[in-house]
Amino acid sequence: MIRMDSFDRLNHLTRPAVEALPELYQPPAIHTRYAIKSEGLDSVGASSDQVQTKTWFKSPPLTAHTIRMIRGIKLFAESHDQGFVTQLQDGNWTWIQLAIFENEEATSPKKDRDGKELVVISHPNKVNSGQYEWMQGETFDTSRKLLKSLEGGNVIAVQLCARFPGWKIHAKNGHLVVDIGDDNNPVPITPIPINTDEPIPPRRNVEMWYEEVKTSSKTGLELSLFIRAIKTFQLLTPEDQLSYYRVAGIHGYPYNVSWNMGKEPIPLDDLNKGEGQQGFYCKHNSYLFPTWHRAYMMLFERRISDIMLEEAETRSNETEEWVLAAKRWRLPYWDWAAKSKLPDLVRHEKIRVIKSWKGQGQPQFEELDNPMYRFQMPGHKPMGDNAYGDYRIDNKEDDPWEQCIGTSRHGITLRDPERRWVDGYSNAEKVDESLQGVHKQLSNLTLKDAVFRLLTHDYTTKYVHFASTKHDPESLENAPGDTAKGYLNLEHIHNNVHNFVGGDTDRSGRGHMYSVAMAAFDPVFWLHHCNIDRLLHLWQCSNPGNWFHQKPGQQVEDSPQRDLVPFHSSVEVKDFYNSNMVRHVDALNYTYDYMDEITDDFGDLIPEKSHVYINKLYGPPEDAYGSPKQELDPIINVVYNRYAFDGCSYSLLFFLGEVESGVPYHRQKNLVGTIFTFSTTLKQGITCKNCHEQQRNKVLSRAQVPLTRVVPIENRLSPGMAMGYFEENLKWIAIDGTGQVIDRQALKDLELTLAIGTNQLRDNLGRKSLFGFGDYVHQAFDWNRAYGLN
Repeated sequence: MIRMDSFDRLNHLTRPAVEALPELYQPPAIHTRYAIKSEGLDSVGASSDQVQTKTWFKSPPLTAHTIRMIRGIKLFAESHDQGFVTQLQDGNWTWIQLAIFENEEATSPKKDRDGKELVVISHPNKVNSGQYEWMQGETFDTSRKLLKSLEGGNVIAVQLCARFPGWKIHAKNGHLVVDIGDDNNPVPITPIPINTDEPIPPRRNVEMWYEEVKTSSKTGLELSLFIRAIKTFQLLTPEDQLSYYRVAGIHGYPYNVSWNMGKEPIPLDDLNKGEGQQGFYCKHNSYLFPTWHRAYMMLFERRISDIMLEEAETRSNETEEWVLAAKRWRLPYWDWAAKSKLPDLVRHEKIRVIKSWKGQGQPQFEELDNPMYRFQMPGHKPMGDNAYGDYRIDNKEDDPWEQCIGTSRHGITLRDPERRWVDGYSNAEKVDESLQGVHKQLSNLTLKDAVFRLLTHDYTTKYVHFASTKHDPESLENAPGDTAKGYLNLEHIHNNVHNFVGGDTDRSGRGHMYSVAMAAFDPVFWLHHCNIDRLLHLWQCSNPGNWFHQKPGQQVEDSPQRDLVPFHSSVEVKDFYNSNMVRHVDALNYTYDYMDEITDDFGDLIPEKSHVYINKLYGPPEDAYGSPKQELDPIINVVYNRYAFDGCSYSLLFFLGEVESGVPYHRQKNLVGTIFTFSTTLKQGITCKNCHEQQRNKVLSRAQVPLTRVVPIENRLSPGMAMGYFEENLKWIAIDGTGQVIDRQALKDLELTLAIGTNQLRDNLGRKSLFGFGDYVHQAFDWNRAYGLN
């Protein structure tokens, strides 16, 4: 293997060095030179002033991955002309050129947007030469149009050329040297292309989409292409920057590997060596949390769409219906608040999809391994195996991520003698139980109520309060309305779902969704975060015009102009998306499936319709809309330090009633609320840069647990009655990742407040009515006495 430092070194390759190069294979090894070699002799002659061209040899079809790794090409060959020239002053009229062909079957060069053939002269033949002579052409690097124009499936052709009567070129021993670097150059992220004359395709509820497959073959094609694309995506090797492994790794591990930044991985055997750049980009506990993940979803969605279209275009006898299916597909979302159950799409190891269908009659089906059940490493080796080089997982956490071949949900436990978690195991029943609560009531009610409040009229109207767990006391105090409501936020709800889906103790079984560093490897991550993006969109529909706090000319931390690294908006190294650029989803070429319910006949957004939609989906039972009566509204507000234990995640659990001994805390029937920190270890080395900065700056976090739906109405008829109920029944604990109770004194910077306010319908219009929340008063409550389970 030869390390490349610059393309200029191609000019100094000797003939023995060139002839010793290996044939190009794909995927190529990084930092290696290859040669595409000719077979035998060839020639072409001219008989008029028309250029005569003959393709001598060509490359195999180049994959998009290989193209991104090419740093330069250069032709070496032996050649001579006809051996005589009558008038030397008339010029040299034989040469060798390089051309890009559309595919292996093409017989002429492809054309650019201006209709010009993509052809460049490699080098002229030596004039008046009768004997073969070893010659080299020009070096073409990535700054040249030729390489910039390459697309997946193209081939590079070497062509012999002659012009004017009597001119002829003979050639042999051709070697097109291909200089391979790595796949770390900036890749611009663009939305899925659309036909502007047609409606923008919507992202759909995954359960409805998957159910529709049973009755619609057209939807079945979308599913078939999606499953095949995910599988293809997951099989790409870690060296491929656009592989599933690398795209998932943007969120965390491997921490030593940057993405889309033009930098090599930092060598794991010496983290202080080389000029690499770390990864681990996710923006948690930041106002950029929703918008950073919106850009992230756009990348994932576009990647799947491209692979789906490639698959559709391979079906020569049934292309049209498959291509249409690929073009209308958008990433589905999992609405875990409306239906707290792991989606059928991700529950099972096998999945039935359409194998063949031409648009009429009954399709043929086949059963495939389901890539949405789990991700497994290409090569079927553990994530920390040395075979993956510096792209392997170098685990800094206490969990055995580096031993995993596949992803798990509530599956990783050292108590499992079969070690099913090594290949990846999903315990769907435990996921459901965590989402719903043991009796399918309490936990689900608080999750659903939290989403309702987050989206409902005037509860969370400021973007910076809605977006993130980040605690800014000054922002809360200066905001209009009731300060107590400002503790509820999207990121806190999101954190809890990661906990519910992953599982957070060895005793109950843990999974990848539990870990910031590993979460994106689980395929359900993308459905979850598509729903997070949807909740952002719904909030925007209910609060049109509300965005970041920023006055004209004011520079603030986490501003909407701040780069959403590493998501490039162009090939320029310093061009990134920012929050303003991803603010409107229609500009990103997708929408959501409820838009008809919240817009008028002209497609204009009607906030009142948005409120009705939210009421129907997440609001209290129908009888709560009967009359505009006032009720007491108890909530718990919390300020906590997510880095209190060097970033290791921990949970705060709240109970109303007795706690059964011997029963895991997350399976307690009286568990009514959870706050999960969803943080990452800062114990060692170069992990999350954002987290290290927040720890140094002592940035705290906030969250809220609404209690109204889990406290019987007869126990909250008055503040005094409610407080008597809480003093007798409200208990809480904090547990670490092993399930052990944390000493109360170790919970530094923790502030808990029990507040009681009111909620009331503002009118008597049924589901069209709006709830008003306010008048919260902090209550005296002995949190130290309530700590623990005695």
